[in-house]
Amino acid sequence: MIAPLFKRDMMSGVKVFVIIFAVICMYTTVIIYMFDPELSDMLNDYQQALPEMMSAVGMTGIATNLLEWIQIYLYGFIMLLFPLVFIIILIQKLIMGYIDGGAMANLLATPNSRRQIIVTQAVAAVIWLVILMGAVTLVGIASSQMLFPDELDVKRYVLLNASTLLLQIAVCGIAFFAACVCNEAKHYYALGAGIPIVFFLMQMIANMGEKLEWLRYATIYTLLPASEIVQGESGYLVQNLALAGIAAALFLGGSYLFCHRDLSL
Repeated sequence: MIAPLFKRDMMSGVKVFVIIFAVICMYTTVIIYMFDPELSDMLNDYQQALPEMMSAVGMTGIATNLLEWIQIYLYGFIMLLFPLVFIIILIQKLIMGYIDGGAMANLLATPNSRRQIIVTQAVAAVIWLVILMGAVTLVGIASSQMLFPDELDVKRYVLLNASTLLLQIAVCGIAFFAACVCNEAKHYYALGAGIPIVFFLMQMIANMGEKLEWLRYATIYTLLPASEIVQGESGYLVQNLALAGIAAALFLGGSYLFCHRDLSL
């Protein structure tokens, strides 16, 4: 770890964090505010009237409690899309921006090793995701407690967000790996942003069911055990371990290749 570089990394992510956090908080508080078991019947009518659109964004099912309500209307689209945007911009700032802009040469000219540099950037990226999901979790708990005291199953809600964090770290691993092997920003966006976006679109298509439902087995987003956690089912640990394994492999692989590649600076 390089303390001055880490400090700079944390400062560089503040603006985009504030924007993404504000948007997620707005959706979180609004969805919680709208909670009403009787409203579920009306929303179920929308699901029947617009089945493909509602299914594509993961908004299907009837909520019988606040946690189910949050899971249905936040964790099929909002909690996947906006952290993805945050990840793409964050990795561009932490790694790809240095390589594409030539500033990486200045970092490599310091007494610090490539390993120290890339580990610092990786840790900064993960910490930013932990901060984002931790802050969103606190907002969700606080909003639920103020609007619907003791209605939220806090333990499962925290577990849901912890699993979502693992998913986002795995997605971040894809962007991180791409940044470690690409020399130009356009190639980074094609791989580091393109692959997660394709996975996201595949998940939306798979949610619509029918002949393309098999696509859910080709996207990382299927590993998020949101419904299993909310319903209290077992087996979510296997999916979480898979996400953790994918994330570890991508970060370790990307770091190794960065340390052994030729950089065109």
